[in-house]
Amino acid sequence: MRSQFVPLLLNEAAKAARRTLPYFGIFALGLANVVTYFAAGHLTNAATENAWGYVGFSMQMVFSDVGPILIVTFAARLMAEETGTGTIRAALAAPVHRWEFYVAKAVIGLLYMMVFSAAALLFSVALAGIHYRFGPIGDSAGIVYSRNQAMQELLAAYALSWIPLGALVMYGLLISTLIRTTGEAVSVAIATLIVIDLTKHLAGLDPYIFTRHITYPWLNLLQMAHAMDYQWRPEVWKMIELSGVSAVIMFVAGLIIFTREDLNH
Repeated sequence: MRSQFVPLLLNEAAKAARRTLPYFGIFALGLANVVTYFAAGHLTNAATENAWGYVGFSMQMVFSDVGPILIVTFAARLMAEETGTGTIRAALAAPVHRWEFYVAKAVIGLLYMMVFSAAALLFSVALAGIHYRFGPIGDSAGIVYSRNQAMQELLAAYALSWIPLGALVMYGLLISTLIRTTGEAVSVAIATLIVIDLTKHLAGLDPYIFTRHITYPWLNLLQMAHAMDYQWRPEVWKMIELSGVSAVIMFVAGLIIFTREDLNH
């Protein structure tokens, strides 16, 4: 049977474009960025003394709460919408493999995460340019980091931030596979995310939960904005390992469950 992955992916992209949720997510993101902008105006922290610090601060604030919730909401609906309404049976009646269908859902979730992340960065950079300057970073002794160095660190932080966010998408998709009702899948995904975040320190699970690294990539940019010494290693390797392994485990678990479950009831 000829692979139907590309048509499936295009169909998923068309369905996502017709929904209101992705656009609402971008709107809510923009609103969160504006609120962060006005909040930063009342701070005297050195993190907001230049544009680099503001971008790092803004991205940390957005992805502390609002960003993860909006991303996991989108991912948690991907499969549950199909199984809850029964359209999954019509979709699988076509000559497609179940694994192709699941992978297409995962790719759409990742693409939305990338668009969402890009929008967050563009909002942050645009607002930073109003009152701050993207120039070299220095202290009383002179220039510590050039503009090019700061730009490289911003791009590195942005690229690395996709790793834990990708794991977040796989988490939402797994919940969407386990729970067949859209509302329940979204509720469980968000509630579990919040409970884990609130209790991971008390339970001593923080070193083993990938969500601890969602805002980590922007920490070095903030430190650079302070004209401080900073280093990526070894923490960045821990982030890549924990988030990568978590994403693979959740993706494989969801794929196995979906390919084996009975969808006729």
